[in-house]
Amino acid sequence: MINTTDPASCSSWFGGRARLVDLPIHSDERGDLLPLDFDRLPFMPRRVFTVTGVPAGSIRGEHGHRSGEQLLVCLQGKIDLLLRKGDEEATTALTPAGPGLLLGAGVWCRQTYLVSNSVLLVLASEPYDPESYISTWN
Repeated sequence: MINTTDPASCSSWFGGRARLVDLPIHSDERGDLLPLDFDRLPFMPRRVFTVTGVPAGSIRGEHGHRSGEQLLVCLQGKIDLLLRKGDEEATTALTPAGPGLLLGAGVWCRQTYLVSNSVLLVLASEPYDPESYISTWN
């Protein structure tokens, strides 16, 4: 189960609109398993996508959404995140062994892919709608 309520297990910003969440990763000598049961997420995903093949140092994202939530999970590599809401700013990083990031509406996010072939998995509560994009953060 994804832990989104225990304050000791997560960091949050912007009044909880962006927060790190523990992921149920199961590891042994055969590798790692990350189950994401949709009924245990804080929202029901309506869209799932991956970002792959991004060269090291490349920047993606640079937008927020007016509505909905997203869960960002790094499946491979390392991805730095810059988060903004109004005049506030925060940074964090995602790795396969670390937590995911739950993003709420109104939070602008830029992803910097630090390692070639990093893979980002995104689960979104809303279908794709370019009209919902927030391209600037202030």
